[in-house]
Amino acid sequence: MGTFSQEAIQIAGPCPEAIIKEAEEALRVTFPQQYRELLTNCGAGLFRAVEIYGLFDEGTNDPPTWQNVVAVTKQLREWGQVGAERFEYVAISDDGTGNYFFLDTTVSPKTKIIAVGPGVEITVSYDLANFVTVGPSVLTRNGEV
Repeated sequence: MGTFSQEAIQIAGPCPEAIIKEAEEALRVTFPQQYRELLTNCGAGLFRAVEIYGLFDEGTNDPPTWQNVVAVTKQLREWGQVGAERFEYVAISDDGTGNYFFLDTTVSPKTKIIAVGPGVEITVSYDLANFVTVGPSVLTRNGEV
């Protein structure tokens, strides 16, 4: 199943390509190749360092375990969350303190992960596999890596 499955503590389960395409259409983006690989193999997951929002069978998510990437991204856009006003950004995780981690889909099929929150806007990774291992702890208080 690849690198992501090996790094996972728990996964939602593989996601079919048709669901991935529907999500891209709903958000009007093209997901980076690494994120597509994660969705295909894991759906969503809890990894060593971080939870990654994803796509999964909603019928098996009771009680709720996983965050749906489409639902979270749309909700953040509606709330006016900093960073979410950029429609090319897709929320994939958060650190619980108001910082969200977004994929910048303008560089797709490559990966670029940006942390955005109160007083923070910084690129934290160009490698999703590394991000799920190292996680958001790469940020310091002043937003530097």
